[in-house]
Amino acid sequence: MNRSFTTHGSWLLVTGMLFVAGSQLARRGAPLVQLGSTSHADELSGLANTLIHGTKSSALVIASEDQDNAENDSAHVIPSTTTGSSPQPRTGKTPAPLTESQINELAIAATKSSNPIERRKAFDRLLKEMQSDTFTREQAMMMRSALHENGANGEQWRAFDYAWGATDPETALAHLDEIDQTYRRSFASNMMPGLAISEPEMAIDLLNRFDGSQRFHMTSRLIEGLTDYDIGFATDYVSQLAEDRVPSAARHIGRLAHEVLSTAGFEDGIAWAEGLDSGPFQASALRRVAHEYANKAPAEAADWAKQFVGQDQNSRLFGEVVREWGDWQTANDWVESLEPSLAKQDALSAIYGFRGAQEPHQAVQDILDMPASDDRNFAINGFISGLAHQDGEAAVTWAAEITSEGMRQSAMIRAGKQFYQQDQQAATEWFNASSLPKSAWNQVAQPK
Repeated sequence: MNRSFTTHGSWLLVTGMLFVAGSQLARRGAPLVQLGSTSHADELSGLANTLIHGTKSSALVIASEDQDNAENDSAHVIPSTTTGSSPQPRTGKTPAPLTESQINELAIAATKSSNPIERRKAFDRLLKEMQSDTFTREQAMMMRSALHENGANGEQWRAFDYAWGATDPETALAHLDEIDQTYRRSFASNMMPGLAISEPEMAIDLLNRFDGSQRFHMTSRLIEGLTDYDIGFATDYVSQLAEDRVPSAARHIGRLAHEVLSTAGFEDGIAWAEGLDSGPFQASALRRVAHEYANKAPAEAADWAKQFVGQDQNSRLFGEVVREWGDWQTANDWVESLEPSLAKQDALSAIYGFRGAQEPHQAVQDILDMPASDDRNFAINGFISGLAHQDGEAAVTWAAEITSEGMRQSAMIRAGKQFYQQDQQAATEWFNASSLPKSAWNQVAQPK
């Protein structure tokens, strides 16, 4: 194998804990942790990231002791002691490699045992074997075959493929070229962050095999692993994507910010974003921080955001705070307290987005009472975002009331998309009679 596995040993131990609560705790893609609404699976995922950097909880020390017992006891593949037992004396000898029959026995226990603790121990033992200096490609294929035959669940495959990429990157990459195209993407997706934490340059090279939507997905997985490898390295990589104007670069920056908050901890994640060079990259990162901060503690996020009033590049983070607040009336009081600025207007737009969805008739009256101004334009722009899902025809009518040409056209297209999905014929007639350029039709009529 290419390198020592000391860095990944703790991670391999903790992955098995994901199965204590059974397959119901499978991870659900998109964001890793939604701050403010943390599940057991999220907690274990965050704990795994901490352990990569060398920290163990007492519970995991116990799990490690159990596995050491298993390695030193040739008569028992799965430890027969309870998790509270003391470790057996070490012999100082390197454990013999697992045989095919032992691998099969562990795979059966990991997938079929009615005892979740035994399932965890068995799967932990398979992952532990992957750290051994005697681990071979043949063993890896035996494990995959045995897990497949016994119906391993999705979370087990994600953990196994991640561990394989982290502990034996060359062999894992070679296997990618050997498997059927049907399974190649899922294997690469599972393996990518593990590969990135072990061999970041290999992982970056792997990304070049994908394009289109697959490339976007794999880039997200790559950023996940690079952040665990080194936040500075990951920041430089994503910064280069932005400089190269890679499609969806802003979304990749948001993903990086999410991973930094999860990996470094919330306070250090905020400090990281605030310490970035002023510009579009920092603005995208701060928007994601505002999104997650407000989801976690909206009042605190609002106080934090005030420092950016007057910084037009960061005005859009104020709308993020409002949208995640969950209580638009309290949020409205906060918006009213802000000094006149582009930041206040963006937050006002978000307020009227809530009102357009929840109390459109009262919101209409308040808009009618507003004098023609930028504030009114922003209020209408937000209002139609909430209204369009209910009444696309009314939304396109209101969008035409915006006096700022660029904002008006953007709002009409956005509302027109909803209108078209609700009534294609009526939306087509509206578009033909509107002031929108013919080139905008492809945007209005595009599929969901």
